[in-house]
Amino acid sequence: MLYKLETILIGILIVVTNCSININTKDLNVVPLETDIPMQFTVPDNYHDFWNAIQHFDFDYINRYKVTDEQLNFVCGLELMITGNFDDATELFSTLFLSTDDSLMKENIATVLQALLSYDYKWDKLIELDSQLPAGLDEENTIAFARAFNTMPQERIIFPDKPVALPTKLSISGVPIIEVTVNGKKQKFWIDTGAEMSVLASDIARKCRVSEFRGELVQMGTSTEIVIDSWPGVIEELQIGDITIENHPIIVIDEKNLEFRLFKIFKLIGIDGILGWNAIMNLSMEIDFKNGLTTIKKPEKDFNPEPNFHFVGVPFLSLTDTLGTPFHFFFDTGANKSSLCEPSLLKVDTLHAIQSKSIVGGAGGSQTIKHIKLPRQAFVLGQNCLNFGNIDVHGDGEYYFLFFDGIIGSDIAKSGTLILDFQNGRCELELPDGE
Repeated sequence: MLYKLETILIGILIVVTNCSININTKDLNVVPLETDIPMQFTVPDNYHDFWNAIQHFDFDYINRYKVTDEQLNFVCGLELMITGNFDDATELFSTLFLSTDDSLMKENIATVLQALLSYDYKWDKLIELDSQLPAGLDEENTIAFARAFNTMPQERIIFPDKPVALPTKLSISGVPIIEVTVNGKKQKFWIDTGAEMSVLASDIARKCRVSEFRGELVQMGTSTEIVIDSWPGVIEELQIGDITIENHPIIVIDEKNLEFRLFKIFKLIGIDGILGWNAIMNLSMEIDFKNGLTTIKKPEKDFNPEPNFHFVGVPFLSLTDTLGTPFHFFFDTGANKSSLCEPSLLKVDTLHAIQSKSIVGGAGGSQTIKHIKLPRQAFVLGQNCLNFGNIDVHGDGEYYFLFFDGIIGSDIAKSGTLILDFQNGRCELELPDGE
């Protein structure tokens, strides 16, 4: 979770269109699914190069074209990872990394291994992986964090017997906020699946006497392509209600870069901290946006025949459109607005697309982006249909090794409850009765 750091913070905090804050959901209507959607197991043959196809989730490439044993094993490793078999995937990729003489294969394996080793907090293995690459991994700021975390005791999560229920507010950009305790001091944390690690503002880290490793200062990119300073830290005791997380690895960022200002003058958002993916992935959460309540409990492993919640360096959701065409969305509750990315344009109707501009804010500041707006797009999540009256298309969709069709944000849950159970590969929406 430490490799390409432009997504380590926040996805899209807030979108400003024509100089007004856009946090409404008038362009999105979530309704129960009325008919079963047939799964479309064949995808258009858009990619004729192995790496280009695999990076765009076209794993069927290995059935249509002749591939090497190494390429076949690489795809098998990705499929293991996507289905949650992380130990088997790590073993397969580690073996393949040592045996291959193909420099591009080795580079791509290393990228995936970074995600797997960071997911399991195997910092010593990450450091070893770095030593086995001629240029190392420092280009993506991995080892500075791994060195620091490798000196700390292992993280431990202590769950109470009963679920924890926490009052929840929404930020100005629509991201859920809960109260936590950092080393005994109460703070407000955003719940953000798009933040690869939990984050603390530097002033809060000092106030709460959090262990910081300023000697491992690194520069990192953000969702707005602004470079900021960051450094590793460890929260000795993070309490989420009656849940206690001991020795929780975090990123510390200067408090000035955890503010969003409109036109660089008016302060709209100040953030104490972020509950990131490295915490969320170990929790079973139900976020009731409508009634302002988050319920958290220990995940209980059960059998889920159709997992839709996965991890490949970033969390993502596998959805379909209403024709059954598969789509893969980076899942970012820190984004106030869902959007599409360029790879989706090969799958959707672009006849009525229009050009537009927006100001997008994130850690470190904001930037103006050009994008396409598409009318009338619908996607299926579980038993619900996400009907977008208009949806933006911007960005190439690249997050680490893969290219995604879009980003699913918090806007999909504004009228109901978002259920997050990554350990069982489940993300669902629960609508109030009668909706």
